[in-house]
Amino acid sequence: MLDPAEEPKSLTRSQIEDLRLPASKMNGVERRGFQPEMTLKYCQGRARLAQTVFGWGRENIELGLGEKRTGIICVALQSAFSTAKRCQEKQPLLLWHYPWDKLQNLILNKTQHLKLP
Repeated sequence: MLDPAEEPKSLTRSQIEDLRLPASKMNGVERRGFQPEMTLKYCQGRARLAQTVFGWGRENIELGLGEKRTGIICVALQSAFSTAKRCQEKQPLLLWHYPWDKLQNLILNKTQHLKLP
């Protein structure tokens, strides 16, 4: 059980569950934006306390706190280390039909919503 000095500010079990639910539905950058906000608001900005109270990963919270503090969003490399097949392996004729420069433009047009500082 938590020490009373470490209890989150005025949260009931129901409210904690209500905060866990949206975090479980989010991914990546969204989650790393939400969890630190709740950590700052209810857990005095302490990632370990938020981990205990909400059951979130401490490393994820710390990364989100760092992103919030610096304004720099970390871009993950999951696809580089993934066991999923690469596009060229899934559809080997893709590069045959579309020149590389056109594929790059297509990819860039699809990812314009990712605004980097």
